[in-house]
Amino acid sequence: MSANGYVTQWGEDYPSIGTFQLRLLGFRDQPVDHYARPFLMVAENRRTKHEFCFGSITRLKSMLNWIKELFEMYPSNQPKFSFLLHKQYSHNSNNYLPYADDETLQFLQYMNKHGYLDNTMLMIMTDHGARFSHFRESYQGKLEERLPFMSIRMPPKFQKQYPHIMRNLRLNSHRLTTPFDIHETFLNLIDFHSHQGKYQSKTNRSYSLFQLIPETRKCEESAVGIHWCTCSQWSEISLPSPIIEQFGKAAIQFLNYFVRDAQEKCAELTLYQILKAHQVSTSSKKKKQIYQIQFETRPGNGRFELTATYDRSTNTFDIKKKNLSRINKYGKTSACIAHKRPEFREICYCSTLLSKE
Repeated sequence: MSANGYVTQWGEDYPSIGTFQLRLLGFRDQPVDHYARPFLMVAENRRTKHEFCFGSITRLKSMLNWIKELFEMYPSNQPKFSFLLHKQYSHNSNNYLPYADDETLQFLQYMNKHGYLDNTMLMIMTDHGARFSHFRESYQGKLEERLPFMSIRMPPKFQKQYPHIMRNLRLNSHRLTTPFDIHETFLNLIDFHSHQGKYQSKTNRSYSLFQLIPETRKCEESAVGIHWCTCSQWSEISLPSPIIEQFGKAAIQFLNYFVRDAQEKCAELTLYQILKAHQVSTSSKKKKQIYQIQFETRPGNGRFELTATYDRSTNTFDIKKKNLSRINKYGKTSACIAHKRPEFREICYCSTLLSKE
């Protein structure tokens, strides 16, 4: 964005679990013109009993005010890109979300009243649904984890001038879209007028949302893994089942092997029970079948959801970490390795906790 003349702004509350910090090392140099991380790191370490506030205003209002200041500081003809992610009201529970209603409404009314939305593409979104709750263990919870909310509002002048794009946006809201498409849309928007409505996507995996996405689009064409695909047709498997028991054993072997570098700190896990099992509906004669299970481990009562491909010819399951979800909270049960090996957090149960059970 900066290379195209945009002034850029980025902020996330909870900087300790930031997009590029939780499992990554962050940035060597400041990535945007206006970066909230230094301020928010200090603020996070100075939490008071009023956890939702910075002094006399809420943390959310502070972030929304920061967006206002960006628009007030720069002239209207200066291109601007602002991305703010507020987690506090929804990270651990959705019950606090109504707290955001009034302040968000007031912010939108202010931006509209002062004309800041007259030439602005506004996106309100979430990054994922609930991941650690009883609700997540349901089918609806599984879908919501994979299908986060996304809303796009184009300026009224744009809507009138480009009705075909607005039609595409509305139709695309009912079709398979991914974050890659959002990125492609930004690329389209940056150089919008030079394309004269004939934009070509830069890769095969993504479309600009200004284009009409095919109804027949599939997950594998969009770089969406089978574990995260909501287009697959799943059939429930009655338990007990020999193939699912084999899958469960393979899953436990995988978990223990994955944290093998920390085996002196992480307790060995055992399979307590398989809660649910499903199979992608396909021909039973196919060499490879896709299965998914929800299972519980001991010690620690960890609950997981795992998707894997079974190869009939080798009688083996192909298990990968990217196809594993932890679906209940693990809290501080992996605190002994969480900082040095964050990729182990949802699997490891610290051995030091065994004496406390």
